[in-house]
Amino acid sequence: MKAVIFDLDGTIVYSHPTHFRAYELLFKDFGITWSFKEFNDMFAGTGAPAITRIILARHGITNADIPVLVKKKRDLFNALLKEKKLETVKGFHEFLDGLNKRKIARAIASGSNRQNIIKMLENIGVAQHFPIIVSGEDVPNPKPAPDIFLAAASLLGINPADCLVLEDTDHGVSAAKTAGMKCIALSTSIDPARLKEAGADKVVADYTEI
Repeated sequence: MKAVIFDLDGTIVYSHPTHFRAYELLFKDFGITWSFKEFNDMFAGTGAPAITRIILARHGITNADIPVLVKKKRDLFNALLKEKKLETVKGFHEFLDGLNKRKIARAIASGSNRQNIIKMLENIGVAQHFPIIVSGEDVPNPKPAPDIFLAAASLLGINPADCLVLEDTDHGVSAAKTAGMKCIALSTSIDPARLKEAGADKVVADYTEI
């Protein structure tokens, strides 16, 4: 293993509740309510444009300006980040320290937009450890397509076969395996069985089990 590529939401930070709250505030203007369980079960690993479009369409709203709403959701999320420090997955900081000591390259490959990624990394104090970031805005196809992980490996200058991906969703696992990478999945967001079915080489509860 020459490099570790991290997803972010649910893999490094428990950010799903904060994302959900931002969507709650966004959809409130449309009189739409939905549950965190629905958000987590159905949309883990899905980008904001798709989530916004799908939820609005379910309520018969098809003429909304999606890019404007996605920007509003991003602004709501960033405002919420200023109010609280995100919780990291247990053992993450110790795992990152180990990579630094061993001089193992690392990157972020997250479907979130770049601004949110940077804000989250700054929120938990590790932005300086991730000079390479690939966001959902940087690739043509989202997970489960392998684009985002292949782009990260290319920027790292490391063969995909020598990269380990850390993920928390079945779409992310599928993307990593299609990219020809090994993948350890953290069962922080969805059922471990779904992660195994997607092809994860190992499923763990947190970084203390890696």
